[in-house]
Amino acid sequence: MINKKYLKNLRCKEINNKNEFIVDLFSERIIDSLKIITLDFKNILILGDQETKIIKYIQKRYKDSAISICNFKNKNSSNLTFKNIKEKNLNLNLWIEESNQYDLIISNLFLSFSDNLSELLDKILISLVPNGLLLATLPAPENFYSLKSAMIKTDLEVYQGAYNRFNRNIDLQDILQIMKKINFKIPTVNTEKIILEYTKFDKLLHDVRSMNLSYYYEDKKNTFEKKIYFKQLEYNYLKNHNNNFELITNFYLISGWKEHSSQQKPLKPGALSK
Repeated sequence: MINKKYLKNLRCKEINNKNEFIVDLFSERIIDSLKIITLDFKNILILGDQETKIIKYIQKRYKDSAISICNFKNKNSSNLTFKNIKEKNLNLNLWIEESNQYDLIISNLFLSFSDNLSELLDKILISLVPNGLLLATLPAPENFYSLKSAMIKTDLEVYQGAYNRFNRNIDLQDILQIMKKINFKIPTVNTEKIILEYTKFDKLLHDVRSMNLSYYYEDKKNTFEKKIYFKQLEYNYLKNHNNNFELITNFYLISGWKEHSSQQKPLKPGALSK
């Protein structure tokens, strides 16, 4: 069962854009994908973006487009000063589809908050117009592997048992199967890796916390950690050859289109192209 109270607090937490270093790196991957697409999107929805680089890029490139933002937080964003932006508050249902409404939907880490990815992607597809595009990032199962391993070791030493610290992430093949089953056209899932080095362990933990990926189910650990836990965690975290703390974030960049008559149809078995 999902801990809804904790999840609501997590999503509504005010986020300082200066603390969004890793999230901005994810944003850059989405922006890079948009740069090679020549379509002029007119009605754009950004799911879960917290005033990161994506919004600034969208505003600059698609000046005449209508832009909607589905935010985690309750208070209004400064982006409302722009006449072409409409902001929506996020509720615990995650997403209510609007049939054939958007020609581009972007999600930076938003999909990872859903415990039913298939249902959420289906609603997103319904909300896209024909030939509409979804671009999204999702943490991979290997994300923060070194940190997770150190946490398990520290839990066993301090608590004689391991706690769930991060939400479970779906693997590449499962995402592709879901997208094909729902009927996304030309679904793609690219594996991305970002390697960061830190001289101070506190800074590493700070950047990880800013991503809001902590475990939110009912069986989560509901008490705060003491300083001794983090000292032991730092001790258990293996340094690299530069004597720094290395953090590897693994994630997927996914994309898929809604069916349209202009899209190339696959050949039937045995057929030859002309």
